[in-house]
Amino acid sequence: MLRPGLVIGAGDRWLVPALDQLLGATGALWEGGRALLSVVAVRDLARLIARLALGAGPAGGSVWHASHPVPVRAADLVGALTERGVLAPVDGHLSEAECLERMAASGCRVGPSQFKLVAQDHWYDSAPVWDAADCPPGPGPLTCLDEAAPWYREFLARV
Repeated sequence: MLRPGLVIGAGDRWLVPALDQLLGATGALWEGGRALLSVVAVRDLARLIARLALGAGPAGGSVWHASHPVPVRAADLVGALTERGVLAPVDGHLSEAECLERMAASGCRVGPSQFKLVAQDHWYDSAPVWDAADCPPGPGPLTCLDEAAPWYREFLARV
């Protein structure tokens, strides 16, 4: 069984839309964006799945974390999306508690438990599955954003 963390790229209807909602509700980045996140680009995840489906790697019966092996800082993810015009820039930093207060006051559709998935460290050692499949993980999930940015901009304009 593969357990990807946060999946980004064209077709993502959860992560980046949630970040857009959170930043709109809070107007700031939480805790300086220090959280380390397990993120994987959809194309890299598909490549890993295909490699495993074609018989490379371990036999079944195991649970594997399937994100990029190098975690992404929340601030780097938000910054990369902002640079590409997907997310609006925000000024300043707030504590988690202040963000939760602003979220509640704004009627933000993202709940506290979802917020914590990007506000607190959520990363897992994913190197073993890439090694077992003999599949290079690629340069990192943020590199997919140049290609995915137009899709995200169009999608966010509709929601």
